[in-house]
Amino acid sequence: MAIQPAPITPDAVEAVPDAVIARSPQPPSTIRRNYRLGVSNGVLFTLGDALSNAGLVLALLVRQLGGSLTLVGLLPALQGGGYLLPQLLVGGRVQAMSYKLPFYRQAAFVRLGACLALTIVIGGARVIPAQLSIWLIIVCYSVFNLSGGTSTLAFQDVVAKVIPPRRRGSFFGMRQLLGGLLAFALAGPLVRWLLARDGPLLFPGNFAVLSGLSLLCYAGGMYAMLRIDEPPQAHPGPRLRVIEGLRRAPALMRQNSDYRWFVISRMLTRIGQVAEPFYIIYAIEALRLPAGVAGIYLALRAIAGALSNLFWGRLSDRQGTRRLVLISGALLVGPPALVLVGPALVAALGLGSGGVLVAMGLVFLAVGAANDGSSIAGTTYLLEVVPEDERAIYLGLANTLLGLVTFLPVLAGWLIGHIGYPWTFAIGLLFALLGLAASLRLGETGTEPRGGGRGRRG
Repeated sequence: MAIQPAPITPDAVEAVPDAVIARSPQPPSTIRRNYRLGVSNGVLFTLGDALSNAGLVLALLVRQLGGSLTLVGLLPALQGGGYLLPQLLVGGRVQAMSYKLPFYRQAAFVRLGACLALTIVIGGARVIPAQLSIWLIIVCYSVFNLSGGTSTLAFQDVVAKVIPPRRRGSFFGMRQLLGGLLAFALAGPLVRWLLARDGPLLFPGNFAVLSGLSLLCYAGGMYAMLRIDEPPQAHPGPRLRVIEGLRRAPALMRQNSDYRWFVISRMLTRIGQVAEPFYIIYAIEALRLPAGVAGIYLALRAIAGALSNLFWGRLSDRQGTRRLVLISGALLVGPPALVLVGPALVAALGLGSGGVLVAMGLVFLAVGAANDGSSIAGTTYLLEVVPEDERAIYLGLANTLLGLVTFLPVLAGWLIGHIGYPWTFAIGLLFALLGLAASLRLGETGTEPRGGGRGRRG
């Protein structure tokens, strides 16, 4: 009989079933403490990301400094690519480590230094030439995300060691639920207040305050992660040089069909998200909404993502991660479809600016729910279909390949300038549908409940 997970509530942190944790080498109290610390890490990072969101807050900052749409597209590309691209480079080293947290600690100091430098640069943008400010912001943001990318494999490996497989869905769901609620309650109103025309601080001080608050959240999140009691790796994999990892890449893709189709589907889906950073620019510059709506849409995105986790985590634990991949993939089709149809329908019905505000609000509601579901799906499915002793190299290869397509929003900025917003959004919709179609090829994982078999290999 499948083990039924506890509801995703704060009490669930204390209610990890003994039948689940009995298979772990750590005592129940340690597992529950690690669960709490891991959730705290995710909550604080979610709040920090909301306060300096690349597609909302930093995008507006760069535009107000005179940056182009191409540079606006570069920001989320740096965030996604910075996290993903370095992983194949460090995967061979990380998988040979018995303990991963010391590696995470080294990267944490670099990340905090880069975030502090970013805050200082933003605060000094009034006295620094605008173009120099933009490029210093890009450099600091790049270092922050690249150092985060080097530590992501360590983070994922620690989670795989300290969180039982049947609790990972609720674990990531809890992180995003509580973080999203805080982002809705705190970050959204704060961003709207600080970025409003009659806000309390002049530009760029308002953006500097948001960046400084993000820094505090990141520092707290990293501290929580470093307090986790990490057990040693039972069977560390061999240490591989980068060239050896690259040589193994084709074999890894051939040998595991679930892994191969997952990577293909995620790459197509990410291409489908190329226009996402431009939704806020489209709303303000093309649809003539005020800049303060960034705070409203940030709050909507946060609350949609947070509340959706009540569903995503439970779905993953009860019906399996394959079902989560499929449903979240279907929902990712929503944002490009809504941004194409919504404003056009409002104009046809003559609903005015209020109708436009609501139509674009639906877009950000869909973005929040879809992205949170996709995030949980991607992490949990990969952890279940790759071998433990080579987990780092498998994850590193997958994330590096995904990192290659995260720079496509830069191309989307160029496309918008040449073919316009609607055609660019239509391209995103097409690839989102292709990604959903590819995900139908995925097999069940070895931990699927209710009779699910092991994933296909071939």
